[in-house]
Order: sequence, then C-alpha cells, then structure tokens
Amino acid sequence: MKTKIFLLVLFFAVTRFYVFNNPPKNYSDVTADYERYANMWRYGLTPYREHLYEYPPATIPLLSIPLSLDQAGVGKYYSNYRAQILFVDFVLFFVLLYYLSKSRHTFWFQQLFLYIFLTAVAKDFLYEGLDLIFTGTFIVSILIASGGKKLSFTRAVTSWIFFWLSVALKFLTAPLLVPLGLAMLVRKKKLNFKSVAFVAATLSIGFLLVWIVPLVKYRSSLSVSVVHNLQRPMKYASFPSHLIRWADTFTNSESQVMEAPDFQFVGPMSEKITKIDKVVFPLSLLFFIAWTSLRIVKIEKYNISINKHSASQITSYLLSSYGLYIFVLFLTAKTFSQPFHVWYLPLLALLPLKKLGSLMIIFSLALLMVLLDTTPLLGIRSDYLFFNTIPISLVRDSLRFLPMFYFAWFFGNEVLNNKNRH
Repeated sequence: MKTKIFLLVLFFAVTRFYVFNNPPKNYSDVTADYERYANMWRYGLTPYREHLYEYPPATIPLLSIPLSLDQAGVGKYYSNYRAQILFVDFVLFFVLLYYLSKSRHTFWFQQLFLYIFLTAVAKDFLYEGLDLIFTGTFIVSILIASGGKKLSFTRAVTSWIFFWLSVALKFLTAPLLVPLGLAMLVRKKKLNFKSVAFVAATLSIGFLLVWIVPLVKYRSSLSVSVVHNLQRPMKYASFPSHLIRWADTFTNSESQVMEAPDFQFVGPMSEKITKIDKVVFPLSLLFFIAWTSLRIVKIEKYNISINKHSASQITSYLLSSYGLYIFVLFLTAKTFSQPFHVWYLPLLALLPLKKLGSLMIIFSLALLMVLLDTTPLLGIRSDYLFFNTIPISLVRDSLRFLPMFYFAWFFGNEVLNNKNRH
C-alpha cells in the first residue's frame, strides 16, 4: 500500500511539474479574459452592474487574487493564476488518494494512475480555466455527504457549502441539488417530515453561508450573467452544432459567424436545430431529475430497508448521477468547450470498478475524447473528403461525441441499478 501511494504521489508531482511549466502556446482564457476582468475591477468597474460579466460570483476572488499578488510584487498574473489552480489540483488529488486508499475498490491504484495520466494529456486546459475547481467542489460535496457512519448536521451543512460553492462557480450544477438532497434523505434512514426538515435546513444554511455576501452586494444584478448565458447563440463545438455541420455537408445552406467566443452557424438548418434544442435541453434536465428520483421510488416500491444503504452505495449513486448529468449536458446543451472534459476525469477515478474489461473500456473512451478535443495529436485537415463530399475532419469530430452516448447510458443505468458490480 505504501509503495503504491508513493508511486502515485511521485507520478503526480512529475506530471504537474510538466503541466505547469508547459502552458498552451497559442491561446489562454486567463490572459485573454480573466486578467482583463481583474484589471477592470481594480480600476473601479463593478461586475454585473457596470460591465457584463458572464460568470457567477465565486469566480470573482479567483480572478482577483492573482492580480493582487502581481501588484504586490509576487509573480505575474498568468503564472499566479495557474499556481492557484495547481494548488487546487494538489488538494483534489490528495482527497481522491485518501478516499481511494481507504476504499475497497479493486482497481483504485490503476484508476488514480489513469486519472493523473489523462489530466496530464489535457494539460492545455487543466490550469487555464475554472473547470477543475468547479468539478472538484462538487465531488468533495459528494464524498462528504456520503461519508461517515451517519449524516450529522455538521457533515450535511459542509456538503451543502461545497455544493453551493460549485453553483457559485458555474450555475450548471444547480439541478444536482435533487440527487444530493435525495441521497441525504436516504442517509437519514427514515423518509419522514423530520428527515425532510433536516435536509431543507442544512441546504438553506449552506446556501446562505455561500451566497449571502454576493446577494447583498450585487442583488438583482447577478441575473445579468444568467440572462447573458441564456441569450448566447449555439456554440460551434456543441453537439447540436455538429448536427448542423452534418446537415450543411449535403445542403450547403449554412455559414459560420467568425466572432468569438461562439463562432455560431447561421442558416435555415441552424435555425431549425436551434429551435429543436430549445425544447430538448429543458426536457433533458427534467429527464435527469426524474431518472435520479426513481432511485427513491425503487426503495419504496421494493420495501428495501433504508438502513441497509451503505455509504459506498450512496457515493456510487451520487457519482453516477453526476456522470449522467455531465453527459446529458454535453449532448443537449447549446454550449460545449474543450475544457469541459476536465469535469468527468476525477469522477472516473472514483468509480467502484471490479472488472478489468470495464476499466479498459471506460478509460480508453475517455482517452479518445481527451486526445480528440484537448490535443492536436489526432487532428485532420478539413480539405480531405470521403467520396468527394464528406470532410474526414467531420467524421473525426463525430468520434468526440460517440463515447458520450456510451457514458450517458452507463451512468444512467448505474443510477437505477447501483450494485457495485462493474
């Protein structure tokens, strides 16, 4: 055990030294946007009120601290920001290491090794955004909610604090309130008014501890970022936009607007698919809520004793719910970006896999997506055609999405049939 832990720590340290010292060469959101925002705030412009700011309020200190250090003579903004995420990366790694080394997962060493490897492959995006800290806060919330012999008041509040912090980093995690709340109800052993009141009280306290300051400071101005994101056009890298590209191959009816950050397509097919997605996306969120809620229905239907639900089963249920949610978003949301692949990588390290075949399939598909979307290694020139019609690059890009359907099926199945059998 000690040898395995030493090897993992060593491998992590070596890869992180490499990642930190080899930033992306061509473009960075940190230098293009984050530093600009931090300077705007330093010179008196208030986010949400005096200028458009698209991110939730917990991101403001993360973008401001590197500039404060820079102005105090400590480093430069870019390296300070990356060092900040590097610190988060270290903390998350040791959380994963502690949990997995204490668990009975068959392949915990291999899974954590592959997690380190995959995040190193995705180095150009690992420290360049908010994605690692965003997914890390929610995963910590899961581990806190499902850990311990019982769900104490302090443990529940702490879990909700991390949950609401993830929402304050990206609004996208808000629907995950449903499976987290249901899991806490199950952990309370009896589905009665007292249990519901317990979950509601801890949820509210966690919310206030995270959100009270931004709500008081910015008030209704916080809605600016929500409205902005709702009004954004379909991003070029999303799955609906990929369908538009396939349609355009045969219709030649679409054109692309070369304006950052969305580079959206316009044309009759774009309009139709956008209208369809406006219906499909909210329905997919309702599907997610219903599917994760069915777990509780099954408990009632089959009279399964809530006392028998171990912490490991609750953890697996929450991880599966998160995985399902991620890939439903990837396939239905109008926005998708390369850094989003960081979201599911820590999740894969925590899965209770028991078969080598399952491990190989899951991590092979994850590696394929990471290689295709975060590295230039599998790039193909857009002017190469199949049958003088279909761009090979379009077929290549389809491989980005095919594994997502598998993962959506895998995690959806796990939500309802959570028996730690893989």
